[in-house]
Amino acid sequence: MKLPFSEPFLAGSGRARKAKELRDLATEVSRLAPQALTRTNQEEVDHAPKYPANFTKGLAHDEYGVLDEQNDYACLVEAINSPNPGDFDKRIVRFFDEFDCQPLDRNHKPLKDKQGKPVKTGWRGWESPRAGHVFELQGPDAGAVGMAPAPRVSTHELAAEMAEVYGLALLRDVPFTEICEGNGDRLCGDDAKPAKLNADEVASLIAGMEFFSASDDSMDQFSRNRRDARLIGGPITAETAFRGSTVGAMDGPYISQFMLIGSDSRAGGNPGAGVSNFPDLNAGWDFRDGFIQYGTQAIDQRGQTAKPCLDYMTDWPAWRDVQNGANFGGLDVYEPQRRFITTPRDLATYVHFDQLYQAYLNAALLLLSMNAPRSKGFPEPSFSGHRTDFATFGGPHILSLVCEIATRCLKAVRRQKFNYHRRARPEAMGGRLTLACADHLDKLGCAGPGFAEMLDQIPDDLLHAVIHHNKDQNSTAMKKMRRLACKHKGAGLPKGIDEHCNLLLPMAFPEGSPMHPAYGAGHATVAGGCVTVLKAFFEMFEDCDSKVERKLTFCDDHGREKPIRYVPNGDGSCLIQDPKSQNALTVQGELDKLAANISIGRNMAGVHYYSDYYDSLRMGERVAVGLLMEQSPTYVEPVDMSFTSFDGDHIRISGAAGSAPSISILDQSGSPVQLADWCLRHVSGAEAMEDL
Repeated sequence: MKLPFSEPFLAGSGRARKAKELRDLATEVSRLAPQALTRTNQEEVDHAPKYPANFTKGLAHDEYGVLDEQNDYACLVEAINSPNPGDFDKRIVRFFDEFDCQPLDRNHKPLKDKQGKPVKTGWRGWESPRAGHVFELQGPDAGAVGMAPAPRVSTHELAAEMAEVYGLALLRDVPFTEICEGNGDRLCGDDAKPAKLNADEVASLIAGMEFFSASDDSMDQFSRNRRDARLIGGPITAETAFRGSTVGAMDGPYISQFMLIGSDSRAGGNPGAGVSNFPDLNAGWDFRDGFIQYGTQAIDQRGQTAKPCLDYMTDWPAWRDVQNGANFGGLDVYEPQRRFITTPRDLATYVHFDQLYQAYLNAALLLLSMNAPRSKGFPEPSFSGHRTDFATFGGPHILSLVCEIATRCLKAVRRQKFNYHRRARPEAMGGRLTLACADHLDKLGCAGPGFAEMLDQIPDDLLHAVIHHNKDQNSTAMKKMRRLACKHKGAGLPKGIDEHCNLLLPMAFPEGSPMHPAYGAGHATVAGGCVTVLKAFFEMFEDCDSKVERKLTFCDDHGREKPIRYVPNGDGSCLIQDPKSQNALTVQGELDKLAANISIGRNMAGVHYYSDYYDSLRMGERVAVGLLMEQSPTYVEPVDMSFTSFDGDHIRISGAAGSAPSISILDQSGSPVQLADWCLRHVSGAEAMEDL
């Protein structure tokens, strides 16, 4: 006799009809979501034909580092947004093939190829400039999400943002534990000199800027949001500066535990806790050793460390070459030993080479190794224990989900940065401020007064510290370490510019920023998306009704619950318990901090501003929420996920058996927020949509 339900309850054409129904439902959910309106800050319109506040990297620049031909920029914009993808190859023809600087080998001889011929400096191509045209079949389309207008040159906010990246560059080699204490001693070897300003001095100078004391009605809502987020931990101090925009990012050590700790080895034991090169050939370790179990392999949380106290692009010829598209990538210098992330330079090096979802994949592996509970609203594991999770609601599910959301976030942010905002990178702004300092405002066209105003707003002590830092970086010994042979005219700067006005932003990477605009930030958008799916997938609360967040703890050998709260030791060779506190951190707070670390690590390298992080993070969050909503009806049985948004909202997403998903959003005061209002909170409005 045939068994009841020996075959699936839906199969064949019935299954096909249901599959189409669910695809149509996802389409309808996506169609009914608001279409974000993207508005730029209009600097591109106001500052033509020089476009000094817009992304011109890779085009031809004159000796002052300003766009040489305005038609070049028009051709670039047309190639980005035109329906003809061939415009990049046919219309943009003004490339540099003769740069002022040429790379040297490790013996400081001209680089040569395998045939012994000199290797000329190459030109870099723009990275995926048309990715924003690509469509998505699940989750919000790249055109459905957006970002606020970026801060303009003349605003108090951009002055504060430039002051911040200058300050971060000065503190790049000061350990995070020392920054939080307000100190400035750098990890630069035996003859190390302290930073030009210590962390207390940098934080105090930034805190005193007009952006933080201006009245609310002197700025738009977007600027107020970003300012208030910086102050979520109280007034700006060395302890609170350079952190993220959430409560979790402000709590505890600067670096998230998910970037430090490991998991327990399958072999068990703890024979090497705190030994920098462990496990070598040993099979046993525990979470304090910093190795993440990845199948039968291990991922070491210690990373390659860039040469401390060596910055790039602090001399005009190298800076100008980079603006013209010179490819100096690969000239990085490294230390012989790996270490835990200890300084801003370590974090900058991590985000220089990471695979974009890498940190969140590691976090997922750590949470799985801890047996962190999945959302209470998942059907697996079942109440009886007869069903356990794996393909659904288990490891393979979340590990693929963090990768899946990353690619969607990248397309969304490429659309913002290339197709709309085209905002100049901080490295370009450093060149503009150098011109302003040297009385070359005429080179900046109608934007000149705005740059003069920005220069006046940045504290003099900070500007003087940058000038002296660059002078040190341009010593003969430091230039030799950078392995670039540059043609110098006089001091290597255009007429009228000397070392007393060198406000170039010291960069952590030889090639400077990537070949795409600043706003939004790819790392931050991916951070927002990946951390959101992690918070939705794993249970964030001890009790969903009370909103008490789950603690990040482990059980010792006696079964006692202990907080996980570690920092690197003085040289980064091992982890030690945080000496400042033994209070438990929360899982959700450390995930929020992880997103901030990765995003702001790019600011520490000099390639992004705070607003790039803030707005991109929230756009990535909305991409993730849209994807989770569309996926929730496909599970055929009820699912429920709860977490706290980056703005502090309590979000609950539910879906059941092919029905349209539901979402409830309560703000920090407990008041309900409509989905459309939440989706559009950080953009200028919504597009009017036709009935498709």
